[in-house]
Amino acid sequence: MTQNLIPVGIDVSKATLHVAILFPERAKPQYQTFDNTEVGYAALQAWLIEAGVKTAHVCLEATSIYGHGVATALHQQGYRVSIVNPVRIHGYAKSQLKRTKADRPDATLIAQFCRDLKPSAWQPSSADIQTLQEYTRRLDALTHMLTQEKNRLAISSDALKSDIQAHITFLEAQVKALKKQLRSHIQSHEHLQAQADLLVSIVGIGPDTAARLLAEIGDIHAFTSARQLAAYAGLTPQEHTSGTSVQGKTRLCKIGNARMRKALYFPAIAFLRHARELHPWCERLTAAGKTKMAIIGAAMHKLIRIVYGVLSSGQLYDPEKLKPQKSALAVP
Repeated sequence: MTQNLIPVGIDVSKATLHVAILFPERAKPQYQTFDNTEVGYAALQAWLIEAGVKTAHVCLEATSIYGHGVATALHQQGYRVSIVNPVRIHGYAKSQLKRTKADRPDATLIAQFCRDLKPSAWQPSSADIQTLQEYTRRLDALTHMLTQEKNRLAISSDALKSDIQAHITFLEAQVKALKKQLRSHIQSHEHLQAQADLLVSIVGIGPDTAARLLAEIGDIHAFTSARQLAAYAGLTPQEHTSGTSVQGKTRLCKIGNARMRKALYFPAIAFLRHARELHPWCERLTAAGKTKMAIIGAAMHKLIRIVYGVLSSGQLYDPEKLKPQKSALAVP
C-alpha cells in the first residue's frame, strides 16, 4: 500500500544526489547529499536505514541516464521507485506556486509530488534491453558527431581538412563496428530477433529503426493498449480550444519519449510514400487542409499503433487491415 510508504525525493545531477525524506510526523524534511556513484548508492541506503526508513516510495526525474544507477540500486533493495517525466514535476511546482530553483528545494518538491500524486512504480529493463539501449544510444551519439564533422569539413580551411577527414574516417569505422555489434546482440537473443522481424515487416521500418524501437519500448506487455504506447512516445493528438475565442490547431502532444519520435520520423515519410494502402487516407487528410507536417505526424501516430499491433499479436504487418472496410450492407 503506497499510503504507508515514506516519500523520498531525489534531485539527480551527473555527480551528485540531493535527497529529501518527508516524515509525516515532522514539519521539515530531512536532507542529505551523496555522490552519484555505487559508493554513494550504498551510503544512501545506509542513511535511509539509519533514519528509520524501512519502506519508502522514492521518486526522481527522468533526467538523461544519470538517475538509472541509483534507481536500479534502490529497486534491488525492495524500495518502490518512480522515474517521473520532468514536465509533471514542473506542472506540480506551478500548481504549488513554487518559485525557488535549487537542489534542496527541488528534492523536497519531488518528495511532495511523490506523496501527493503517488506515481506508478518503475521497473528496470531486462539486461538484454539495457544493453540494446546502450548500443542504440551510443550509435546515435556517434552518428551525431559524424554529422557535425562532415558539416565542419564543408566550411573548414585547407589546413584542417585532412585532420577532420581522418576523424570522419575513424567515426565511420566506429559506426560500422557498432552496427555489427548491435545486429549480433539482437541475433543472439531469439525473442529480440523475432520482434525485430515483426517490425521490419512494416513498410518504412528497417533494421536500425527496429532496434531503436525495441530499445525504447522494452517489454510491449507493459503497455495495455496502442493508445498507451502512443502516449508514451508523445504521439497522441493535443487539442487547444476554449469556448469560441480560442481555436488552436491540434498538434502532437510531444510529452513522452523523444527518441521514439525521432526514430519514427523518416520511417513515417517512407510509409506515406510507399504504402499504397495508405494513399486514400493521406488524400483525405490533404483534402481536409492538413499541412505536410501534420500528415507526417499523423503517419507517425499510425505507425506506432501498428508497431503495438504486430508486437502484441506476434503477427506480421498486414496491409489489408489498413484498407477501408466495405460495408456488409453495400449493394454489389
